[in-house]
Amino acid sequence: MRGNNGLFNCEGLPALSRRSFLKASAILSFAALPELSFAQTPADVRLLTILLRGGFDGMYALPPIGDAGFPSLRKNVNPDHALKLDSFFAMHPAFRTVHEMFGNGEALLVNAASFPYTGRSHFEGQNIMESGVMTPYASETGWMGRGLDLLGYNSIAMSLPVPLILRGKAKSDNYYPSWMQPVPPDIYSELLPLWADDLSLAAYGEQARAELMSGEPPAPFNFQSNSLQGLAKAAAQRFNKPDGPRMAILDHVGFDTHSDENSQNFQRFTEVDGAIGAFRRELHDDVWKKTLVVTVTEFGRTAAENGSRGTDHGYGTAIFVVGGKLKKSGIVSDWPGLKKKNLFEGRDLMATIDARELYGSLMSTVLELDPERIRKNVIDYQPKGTFDAYL
Repeated sequence: MRGNNGLFNCEGLPALSRRSFLKASAILSFAALPELSFAQTPADVRLLTILLRGGFDGMYALPPIGDAGFPSLRKNVNPDHALKLDSFFAMHPAFRTVHEMFGNGEALLVNAASFPYTGRSHFEGQNIMESGVMTPYASETGWMGRGLDLLGYNSIAMSLPVPLILRGKAKSDNYYPSWMQPVPPDIYSELLPLWADDLSLAAYGEQARAELMSGEPPAPFNFQSNSLQGLAKAAAQRFNKPDGPRMAILDHVGFDTHSDENSQNFQRFTEVDGAIGAFRRELHDDVWKKTLVVTVTEFGRTAAENGSRGTDHGYGTAIFVVGGKLKKSGIVSDWPGLKKKNLFEGRDLMATIDARELYGSLMSTVLELDPERIRKNVIDYQPKGTFDAYL
């Protein structure tokens, strides 16, 4: 263990592959409006979670410059002008904000970590990273939603639909801004008698009318931009409010870098770093001291680059935690090494840290609940004290 101080063919139609479906779905979802979800909790700690869909390349984000086997595996997929962290790890130059936070005692960098899922399927992996349950599709709730259940709170999502990670047993709701004009109140008086014999429609109609008459749902955010930075800024504005939400989800795509990884990841990494920077600048200083930001992805990439100057689906990856709530900065990695005998199935960076321990420890801190309650009710992990010095 290392540690430093200071610091996702219908007949007659063209066939659609699983990979092209994943990319098309992600692009459409992100282009329309990147998902921003909020959850209200009574605890005073704020948590911004950034979902990195596609498989985040931890070895490209935090290159192990001290491992003699790294250059031969990554002759082309190896960032130039990497930012120094210590004698063993560096950081991709696009993460300038995170690197600065590392120097200010506000960044925890975890490498060679993952959920213990090795199937390399986006669909299964993304379900697991949101549910926190190691059997794909076995749970209808997510690990953050189950945490909210313990406190008796629901969530409201600025997205369609509510992300799995925020779904709990309690009823969750969502609100999505619409270009359509509100329905005139008189329409409900005419429709509700027609819906009276249909329990589902009747209940929906009454709820819609009640929301209209009460002024709910709240007015949509005044987004200056629907970019990741714009949404991060909007999240910070809501976090600044004493009675505002305490948890937010930013859902980002484009990390499935099978080819041209240098170009693709420079753009994606710049977007994530820019969002973290915009979020920090918008937060009041006293709120930043009570705030954490964490990344979540379904798996890492292969240790070696492929023939298209990219990487394929792998296992171990990196996780970032930044924020003023951290006790100190540090690098946590039980580095397994890059010799073939040390790679998972001879091809992937071995994950030596169970990501569930980090996320479980994080939820205990954010929700101010005993770790044992988190283990039994939120996300199952083995407590090893790995992150006690930081969270």
